[in-house]
Formats: sequence, C-alpha cells, structure tokens
Amino acid sequence: MMRPSKTEKSERMPLPSTSKSFAAYSSRQESRDHVPGLWDHRDRLIILALTLLCAFTRLYRIGRANKAQWDESHFGKFGALYVNRTFYHDVHPPAAKLLVALSEVLAGHNGTFNFKGEYPPYVNYVFM
Repeated sequence: MMRPSKTEKSERMPLPSTSKSFAAYSSRQESRDHVPGLWDHRDRLIILALTLLCAFTRLYRIGRANKAQWDESHFGKFGALYVNRTFYHDVHPPAAKLLVALSEVLAGHNGTFNFKGEYPPYVNYVFM
C-alpha cells in the first residue's frame, strides 16, 4: 500500500476558514451565556420563602424540650469527650464532633454532663 504524497493530502482536505468557524463559535457562546429568565424575580422569591420556612420549622419552639434527644445524646457525648480532652478512636473523621465540642464550649458546657436526661441549668441548650 502506498502512502499519498503531501500534495495529494492538501488537495483532498481543504482547511476550514478561520473567520467562519470563529463567528459560529462566538454566536453559540453568546447564546449559552445569556439564558433568559435565569434567576428572575420569581426564583428569588421562591428561594427566600423556602429559606424562611426552613428557618421557622427549625427554630419554632426549639427550647421546649429540655431533655437530650437521641441525636443530641449521641453527638453531645462525643463532643463532651473532646471538651474534657479525652481523645478516642472513632471510625468517622473528627471534624463534625469537634464542631459539636466547640458549640458546647460556647454554650457554657464544661464537659461534666453526659447527655442523659435533663440538661443542667448551666448549659444553654437552646444556643447549643
């Protein structure tokens, strides 16, 4: 099998015009950059309404239960261990539990409460 010479290749495959392909690309790019109605007024109102609804459902009567719930007792116990500087091995990374320990310290918890039963009076559990 013979290979075609350089002159035969250039005669068979003409090069595309650069101005034509650039114009086609730039018009496609403009249509992608400007999407009509993206983040219009209605979308912003929906996001604001959902955010307010979520905040209301999370914060409504948050201080009513003065006993540690399941999730609070589980993570609060691990946070209290960090507050007491009792380090332990866990299969999960410690970042979330360290943040729980930080919130416990900011709320006034000294690490003596084991998160079973009612919160002691010195712990601001609503803030925590």
